[in-house]
Amino acid sequence: MDVYKGWAEADLPEWLATPRRDFDRLAAHLRPEVERLLARQGVFAPFGAVMAPGRYLGAIQTVAGPGGQADSTVQLERARDAVQDAARRTGARAAAVVANCSVLLPGGDGAEQAAVIMCAHRDGTAENIVYPYRVGEAGVTFAPAQMTEGTQDIFPPIRLRFHIRETCPPRPAGYAVTAFAFHGIDRATVCARMGLGDTGTPQDDARPAPMAIASLPDGWTVVLCNDPAMARGHEARLAAYSAGATVVTCTVDERRYESAAGGYHDGAQVWSVTHHGQAAGPHDLTITGTPPAALHETIAAMDREETQSGYPPGMLDFYFDIPVEVVFALTGFRYCDGGHVVFDVVREISGRAAGP
Repeated sequence: MDVYKGWAEADLPEWLATPRRDFDRLAAHLRPEVERLLARQGVFAPFGAVMAPGRYLGAIQTVAGPGGQADSTVQLERARDAVQDAARRTGARAAAVVANCSVLLPGGDGAEQAAVIMCAHRDGTAENIVYPYRVGEAGVTFAPAQMTEGTQDIFPPIRLRFHIRETCPPRPAGYAVTAFAFHGIDRATVCARMGLGDTGTPQDDARPAPMAIASLPDGWTVVLCNDPAMARGHEARLAAYSAGATVVTCTVDERRYESAAGGYHDGAQVWSVTHHGQAAGPHDLTITGTPPAALHETIAAMDREETQSGYPPGMLDFYFDIPVEVVFALTGFRYCDGGHVVFDVVREISGRAAGP
């Protein structure tokens, strides 16, 4: 399924270029380096090329296997990990992994050597471009691109991906965030308990701050944490934070298909639900305590949507969204709806949070 079919370039925000154009530019950028390596070595191990922000300027970065081993499968996995991490960390518009492979081409009599350029766009979509080649006395001769496969998703194929692509601020693909939603205490008290200083300065959505705060309708206050280490520190103090109040949390790591939600009230954890899609499978779900009714309603809705989607079971990770949608039902907030909520930057003002 090509989610960009029928889209015009003018319909897309500046930060989301049409992947077809990205893929072509990346391939054109990498081919001279591929040719140089082939001419010098005759064969090369997979390597990654991370494109810096801007007009596809990049440097070739060799990705070695453990202990310097040249196992192509291991190196390819490491190269893909490097590309994903770079896209998440730097906000690069696009990146690529190149593999030197033997491939079976349509209509061919046997396997041929080819350079396979796997171009990954910022939103997670990807395409494989296959260039057969021959190395002779005259150097390297590439045949025209014989085959493309795409658009694929090198990031977790979660149900929310399409929503994130179309509606969210220009943020690197692969969210890893934690949201803390408070009810029953005001914004100033939330900051005091968490040891935060409210700057009153709106967050730049293109460069999210480590922590930010927003006031929602119905009395909810949300603190969004983009730093996993800081988030873990605050999660350890949720019992104290929830004294005389209700706290609902939502943690997601899209790169690992992981999501979790939990509820605390007056110093005690009441419920939790976690999903480990990468480690335990697309239908993994662990529930503790007494969850809200919205949880069981959400599970039924996701099962129904997966059945009706037309995808094979488990192809898209629908269960990733269950904790996210439960938190939305309770608070009216989704972690990927940041563009609809005004967040102000907050800063930690002490080594640890204050008490209630």
